[in-house]
Amino acid sequence: MATIKAEDIRIPRSAREAVADHEEVVVLNRERPVYVIVHPDDHGQTATASRRGRPLRAALSLLAHSAQPDPAFAEDMEAVLQSVGPMPGDPWAPS
Repeated sequence: MATIKAEDIRIPRSAREAVADHEEVVVLNRERPVYVIVHPDDHGQTATASRRGRPLRAALSLLAHSAQPDPAFAEDMEAVLQSVGPMPGDPWAPS
């Protein structure tokens, strides 16, 4: 996507206000449409990127209210590994 600086062109106040209200502005050249100015939040490439996921505050709140780790989990996993027995030397070898 190409970008230009706002000071390089003159955008009328009515067009700036329309874009700020999330309205599309069509630019005409010899009575034919040549450009469309849209708000960045409404543009396909930026609209989805800015709205993905949760706000950081909401994610941190979810983590703060989630279950605490089980201190006995490591002991349980050791018991499972001992009950299964030793691992084979080559797990992908034909059985």
